[in-house]
Amino acid sequence: MIARLSSFLLPLACFASKGQAQSQRKNNSATDVEAIINRGIDALGGLDNIQAINSVTYTGNTILRSKTIMLAISLGGLDQFGVTSGRQNITFSFDQSHVKQRIDKFAQLGPNFSFGRASLDPMDFSLLIEGGDDGFAAVVQGSYDMYNPGGEPSGYTDGRTLGQLHDQRGLQVGSASAGKGKFSSALSLRPIQDDGLTFDVFQVLEHQNATYRVEKTVAGTEFPTVYDGTTGLAVLLDPDTHLPHIIRSYEDHPFFGPSTNDLLVYNYAEVDGVQFPQRFKTIYNGRQVVADFVADQVSTNVEGIEESFARPGNGTVPQSSAPIRDPEYSFAEIGEMAAVFLWPGAYSGTVEAMDAVATQPYQDVPGLWILNEALRQAVIELEDGSVIVLDAPPHQSKVVIEWVRQKLGKNVTHVWPTHHHHDHAFGVVDYVAAGAKIIIPEHAVEYYSNLNLTQGQAVTYKRGGSITLKDTKTQLTLVDMQATLHAVDHGYAVIQPACVTANSSTSVFEADHANQDFINTFDHGLIQELTDALNRDRVPLSAHLFPVHGADGNLTAFIDPLGAKYPSYSPLDFVHGESSC
Repeated sequence: MIARLSSFLLPLACFASKGQAQSQRKNNSATDVEAIINRGIDALGGLDNIQAINSVTYTGNTILRSKTIMLAISLGGLDQFGVTSGRQNITFSFDQSHVKQRIDKFAQLGPNFSFGRASLDPMDFSLLIEGGDDGFAAVVQGSYDMYNPGGEPSGYTDGRTLGQLHDQRGLQVGSASAGKGKFSSALSLRPIQDDGLTFDVFQVLEHQNATYRVEKTVAGTEFPTVYDGTTGLAVLLDPDTHLPHIIRSYEDHPFFGPSTNDLLVYNYAEVDGVQFPQRFKTIYNGRQVVADFVADQVSTNVEGIEESFARPGNGTVPQSSAPIRDPEYSFAEIGEMAAVFLWPGAYSGTVEAMDAVATQPYQDVPGLWILNEALRQAVIELEDGSVIVLDAPPHQSKVVIEWVRQKLGKNVTHVWPTHHHHDHAFGVVDYVAAGAKIIIPEHAVEYYSNLNLTQGQAVTYKRGGSITLKDTKTQLTLVDMQATLHAVDHGYAVIQPACVTANSSTSVFEADHANQDFINTFDHGLIQELTDALNRDRVPLSAHLFPVHGADGNLTAFIDPLGAKYPSYSPLDFVHGESSC
């Protein structure tokens, strides 16, 4: 997950002087919790020194890195950078009863983002965030658009992002995408509540919901922990120094199940009598370091910073930017997308709109439907009642399920994600919940093991192999590409008539290897990988390619920009076909 600078003071100062915290265990009294909290506050510098801080600025010029879980090549690995290097300044102002923060970020993108920025121009922008009843986040300088490096500041951000992106620990370091809902910050001395409204840290005292527990790391080390039941934050305290060591939040990840999202804070330095951490790492499920940030300098009570917090435009926050919590969008999903600057906003498709762009492109392949959505999908309808959906982008999945019911009068029986990347696979959760089987290569089975699949609900094929589903008119063949560049479980689909002739229509469906919208600047290694697989399997040159992204077209439209020559295979040459004439 993205790294977030979090409020290590939240569950500590929250309960220091008011109320009586409830105890989670019968043998732990409220006094135990209060004593732990007070030791933590004393270790940080004491309540008086903390309250004297009016602003704080973190300046980082050396280490700013993040990796992406959702775009990993391997299954379960962490092998792709979101940000390789950069710098950022983060400033907090406490001149009002709520927190204001500004992030100035310069982030060099990882090499896999050439699809959005051919020259890998860095993300260079400033994000303004303000809590309170009229809270918002807004891009006030530079471009936050992955596809438009020189674009104008986009202003106020999506309210769903504000309400959901940031968990209780709030501000991210790894990607600093716009968010507000649960801002709180180890940089800030006053957190923001999970209802999207900012408040002074001492308002949390009214929660009276702190408990004591012992939490462990993967290594088995035990830490005395204060858990705030109102915000869902757990602060693991160093047993020797009593300083906050880990701020832990909890997620129910669609694929990984119950997960921990830890912010490790250390390398404390004293500034104006208060201890501030200078190194921040976000660690997912105790093992995967997804972000790393070093604040080289911490400055407090800097004069003249208020000008940098001016609201954009006339200062009126649009209703669409008001923070909301949408149960359809988890912290994991929005966070993963926003961490690599790809959060597109909420899916707005409808069954009616989908039906308007649904086509049956070939008379000799009557079972093939193409759904020309922004993320194109294909549906294969067979005579035995089978309905196979190709690819599984989230949220669009629910619309596809309903479209199949209304248009075809059937239920989706199978789903085939092109690969495990979450923008192409999270929708699997909806299909499986609706009773569909998932078709995947054998080496990807473990990745989907937390979906609680029933016996026989996973249909598999071997690495480098294929599987064919067919009736008397249409056949669908799903092929493992033996891919290594984008995802190790990547596959492509070929749809042909059941009885193939030299003149038969042939369709290829695939994701992320080819996009005509920027085919001349895209990483040609990916298109080459696809072309090599098609060539190996003797897919005909006359085939029509339907990519998930971008315009469809004849296979030659994707091969010619490579400067490559492709053999003139006919539909009869496809090695995985099972023609029945």
